[in-house]
This record gives sequence, structure tokens and C-alpha cells, in this order.
Amino acid sequence: MKHDDGIVKGTTLVRQAREGRAGSSAEDRQAYGSPLVDHLRAHGYRLTAGRLTLLCAEKFGFCWGVDKAVDIVQHAIDSYPGRRIWILNQIIHNPAVNRDFMARGARFIKGDYAESGGFDAVRETDVAIIPAFSAEMEDIEKLRAKGCTVIDTTCPWVLKPHLRTKRNIEAGFTTVIHATLGHDETNATCSLIRHEGGKYVVIRNLEEAGWLRDFLLGRLPAGVLLERLGEGASPGFDPETDLGRIALINQTTMLASESREIGRMIEAAIRERDGDTARGFRDFDTICNATQENQDAMVDLVAGGNLTLMMVVGGYNSSNTKNLARIAQLRGVPTYHIEDAGSLEGDRIRYQPVESSRRVEQDGWLPAEGDLRVGFTAGASTPDTRLAAVMERVAELAGVTLPVPPVSA
Repeated sequence: MKHDDGIVKGTTLVRQAREGRAGSSAEDRQAYGSPLVDHLRAHGYRLTAGRLTLLCAEKFGFCWGVDKAVDIVQHAIDSYPGRRIWILNQIIHNPAVNRDFMARGARFIKGDYAESGGFDAVRETDVAIIPAFSAEMEDIEKLRAKGCTVIDTTCPWVLKPHLRTKRNIEAGFTTVIHATLGHDETNATCSLIRHEGGKYVVIRNLEEAGWLRDFLLGRLPAGVLLERLGEGASPGFDPETDLGRIALINQTTMLASESREIGRMIEAAIRERDGDTARGFRDFDTICNATQENQDAMVDLVAGGNLTLMMVVGGYNSSNTKNLARIAQLRGVPTYHIEDAGSLEGDRIRYQPVESSRRVEQDGWLPAEGDLRVGFTAGASTPDTRLAAVMERVAELAGVTLPVPPVSA
């Protein structure tokens, strides 16, 4: 079934596929399940073997939106035999999952896994899939022009700020987005705003929110603000005229506590500038529930776990995974954001430090003696299998064997 815009709703495809055959989404995704992780969930999120205690956050891993997107792609591959399946860009921010779909014959139009030709290689008889992060309006228009079948896996939590943003633009507000510049979701949001004739500013952190506050209070010239924001401001942006009324939204996977602080900062500046915020400021919390739950669980783990160190497993380009690592690091726990078990080689670890986009290597990261209390969590795009492999590798390096049954109870 297609929408009026010619795009197939992904959940409709899944429902139709299930009506036509036996099986369930749980069975379809069994390849991403782990007996070890299931065991931890069933036993208080902790497991002790010898000198090693594994402590896992009580919320982690595949969120509902990611789960849905993966399910839709699997059903699309099954439902369109003989037709070429294209994924616009990374379906989720996890290399293993994207490579799994490539192994099943899916192709990518853009990004790290793209084949040569890009959009030019897509034919009318093909199937194209919009990722969970949504897509830029320009790319959606290109797919429509191809006349191919387009399936939308956009997470409903990503659609939420899009709908709110449209209303804000109609009311004459400029959108301030607390987001990671260049992230797929951010690109989609900025594209939508341009398409709707609006203006935006992308604020990545409290420092950049401080620049905006200083301009609103007359402490920073407009030219300096624009220079500092760079590509974070929409084309033709004029701070003097475009920051009269501000509506704040968040990329759905940002650090919630930071988003709230940015909102308070901007609201206070507008209140001081105008004497009233009722007409000049709107704040709409668009952090998704799963992101909030994972962050809250991480706070609880590092607060009460008395951890030796913290392992955060997920794609290096995953915003929500980076923010989970930030939570632990900011609370003084030695933290390692790694992509998978391949990052652990003997006495050396390869990881991405908090607030960095560069990988580093470190020797002697795991104490050779004494009790170890190692915390674990995983980003919303990380399968249980990848998290379990890291746990097993850490146990191996610590010289212990995990007493876990071979199958889930």
C-alpha cells in the first residue's frame, strides 16, 4: 500500500508479509539474539566469574525504531524476490548490520557502503529503502522521480520533531536544533526546514549555545556568531532578523541533560532581552523515550556499580552511543567506546575517546591482577550478538570462563 506521495509505509509491508507466511519478527531477528545477554537480563544484569564481574545497564541495545527498521529491510528482501533492493544510506549506525544486508544482496546508494553510480544506478523496477534516520528532501525527490518502489523505515520519534518544526515555521519561528552537525537525522531535519522555507541554527553543545546566548544579549556581534557557526547556520541566515523568535528541538539521540540546559540558557536570554518569553521562545523536547531510558540506566549503573571501567559498544558514528560514553566519562569512570570485539587485541584496545572522532590505541587498559567490575552497555543500533562478543572477549583477556548456558532458558 502506498501513501499519496508514492511511498510504501514499512510497517504495512511487514504486516502483509506476516499475513502471507508463518514466522514472526522475533524469529526473523534471531540472528541478532544472544544467550549470554538473555542470561544477564534474567539474572539481575550481573554475572560473576572468578575475578571478573560483568554489570550491564538495565536498558541498552536495539531500540524500537531500530528494531522496526531492521525488520522492514528483512521483509523487503523476502517480499521482492528478483528485484534489486537499494538502501538510501546506512539503515542504522552499525557496520555489522549494514554488512549483513549487503551479504543478503542489498545495495547502498550513498555513504560508506555505496556502490558506484549512486542514484544513476537505480531503475524503475528497483526497490529503495529510506533509513530509520529519515532522509533529505532532495534525495526523496530523486527516488520519486525514478518511479521505483520506495519503502519508508523512518522512526516515528524522528518524525515527531519534523511535524513540530513545520508548525513552528508556519508560526514564524527560527528553529534551533541541538544536534550533531552532519548526522543523518540532522541532515534530514535541516533539509526539511529549507524545503519549508524556514531558517535554522545547529547547536552542538553548551559552548555553542553560549555563543547564541551572548548574541541575544548583545555581547557578540552577528558576524562573529555566523563565523563561529559556519555550516551550522542555514543558507542566507541573518542573526539580526532571524533570531527574533526561536523554537528549540533536539536530535532524538542527544544527551538529554545537555538539551535541557541549552533550553534553559536560551529561554533565560530571550526573557532578559524581551522581558517575556511567551511569544519569543518555544521548547519542545524531542529526545526519544529509548534514548532517555538508556541514558537513565547508564547513570544508575555508573552511580552504583563501583566500576573498574566501562565498555560502551556501538558504531563510532552513532550519536546515542557517543552520549552513553559521555555519561560514564563525565562521572569519572574510565570509559572505552569500541565498535566490536575486534577492537580488543591482546593487551591493546582500539577505541574512540569521548568528545573525539579519532580512534586511538592503548596498552595495559585491563588490569592484570585483582578484582574487576566491568560495566557494559550498547548503543541503540548495536545487536546483542556484538555486545556479547565483547563481554566474552573481556572475560577471555581477564583469564576467566563465563558460566553461561549455550542457549537461553
